[in-house]
Amino acid sequence: MLQTDSKPIMRIRNTRAGFIQAQFNDDASSLVIVEVLLIAVAFGVGMQSWWWGGGIFLGGMIVMVTPILNILFCLAMTAAWAVAGFHIGEAIGQDGANYVIAIIVALVSLGAHLGAIEWAEDMGAKD
Repeated sequence: MLQTDSKPIMRIRNTRAGFIQAQFNDDASSLVIVEVLLIAVAFGVGMQSWWWGGGIFLGGMIVMVTPILNILFCLAMTAAWAVAGFHIGEAIGQDGANYVIAIIVALVSLGAHLGAIEWAEDMGAKD
């Protein structure tokens, strides 16, 4: 492999994989922003206060860029999606549908939330 400076040349496959991962993480961050927005709107409407809604939204954005808090948020939202999937499965009424849907939704949600955490880390990275 040719080397023009002190850094090795990246292979095309590694560059492509990194680009695709970055795109996935960017999309996953959109899901988390929508989740935070929905939580903020629910609190704002429930408390009948723009201050509560805005505060919850700002707090949610801060949580997403705080290393330990974003992991806790990821786990909490994954559990919430699993519970929602469980209830959807119960509504279907088929034997085992609640567990299968809950597991599938939880895994998809976990992957998206971990991608959003990686996106937040990438945005805060200093090279």
